[in-house]
Amino acid sequence: MVEIFNFAFGPYPQRVNIYLAEKQPESVAVTLYAEPNEREQTPTPEIGALTPTGSLPILRDVDGTVVGQSLAILEYLEDRIPAPDMRGKTPAERAKVRQIVHVFDEALTFFGLWARHGSALGQGVVRSSREVADICSDRYFGQLRLIERLISEDPFIAGEHVTLADCVAMATLQYTSDFYAVPIPPGCVKLQMWFDRFSQRPSAKRPPYPEQLQCKAVGLMGQTGVYF
Repeated sequence: MVEIFNFAFGPYPQRVNIYLAEKQPESVAVTLYAEPNEREQTPTPEIGALTPTGSLPILRDVDGTVVGQSLAILEYLEDRIPAPDMRGKTPAERAKVRQIVHVFDEALTFFGLWARHGSALGQGVVRSSREVADICSDRYFGQLRLIERLISEDPFIAGEHVTLADCVAMATLQYTSDFYAVPIPPGCVKLQMWFDRFSQRPSAKRPPYPEQLQCKAVGLMGQTGVYF
């Protein structure tokens, strides 16, 4: 039995949560925590000590293999449980999936810097910087516009079937739109159509966000003076 320790919300944890909801593997046991809480020791120190960073998600296999980081976990599970395939059935499909995953991974890095240095949630944690917010918000929206040029009007973001790319894309856009109230840029018509469709799937059910955190995060564009 493969064990996964994860949080109920957040862009990196949600990659794995959405993937598992789509994949429906029978041999995976999931322990889900509402949010990090050092006072209550959730996750436990034993779980955190499994990887050098201690951050979730974490996978532990029956043979003792431990995998940290969301994308590595998704790749490991695809190798471990190949059916149904979610990487793409042909070299061309797999390349497109990897390309979209890479662009969204970069987009989330830029978004994270924008949010940390610009939102009330980051105050007292990192140095506030309007310059960082301006640069990183522009790069984030630029990545979404790149995605718009890469995708077609297929049912799923990389083609005819749900793939890892859908899981990564949905985890990113759900978090940015729900938690920070940052919408998809108006010109990204195909991306918006895909997001609206995929949002209706059971796997994309809105996760529970801690209210005390969300109230500081929401309205990121207004907090940083960023506009389309």
